[in-house]
Amino acid sequence: MRLPCSKTETLRRRHAFTLVEALIAASALVIIVGSVIMCNLYGLAMASRQQIWLGASDDARQAVSTLMSDIRSANTLQVGTYTNTGANPPFVAVANNVQQSGNALLIYPTTNSTPWSLYYYDSVNNNLDRTNYYGAGQPGDFKMVSANPITNDFTHPIFTEVNYANVPYSNTQIVSSVSIYMSFTKLQNPQIDIESGSLVDLYQIITIATPRL
Repeated sequence: MRLPCSKTETLRRRHAFTLVEALIAASALVIIVGSVIMCNLYGLAMASRQQIWLGASDDARQAVSTLMSDIRSANTLQVGTYTNTGANPPFVAVANNVQQSGNALLIYPTTNSTPWSLYYYDSVNNNLDRTNYYGAGQPGDFKMVSANPITNDFTHPIFTEVNYANVPYSNTQIVSSVSIYMSFTKLQNPQIDIESGSLVDLYQIITIATPRL
């Protein structure tokens, strides 16, 4: 025999969730909360990447800006090798009849032997450095052109004298365009190694500068 239900009991039954409804509601809640968390994590990851890219771009801008300024004001220039032997300048030019490439660049802004500016690869800290000389009693200055270390890859020297078609010269030129190649191995701020599988797997600067004569 079925007993009649009161009005209150009927309303309670109407407002209750079945097991399926409860599972659907719980799943929807998990999806929404998970989506919000994932969006926040993605935003943090993108902010970190933007910091890396901005820091790398700023270093590249400073390095290229300094190089471009000196090369464009050059009267003569030479590509060769840095020699820490006390010579003035501490530089050996590439011999004739070979490709004019090297990891050092000597720039003379006038027709005289002084002043001069020298860019060279520092094998101790793996940076591109710059030094200059104004003459006796007029000391020059020294600074790192790039705060981020670069690779000492002799298959792609940093400096190469090239013609209008970007073909390397095989003999000494008084003045020419200079192809610049820098392949970075690490970023300083933040500290990140540039390698396969890292946040940054490749970062290079390849450009050409020509003196204004």
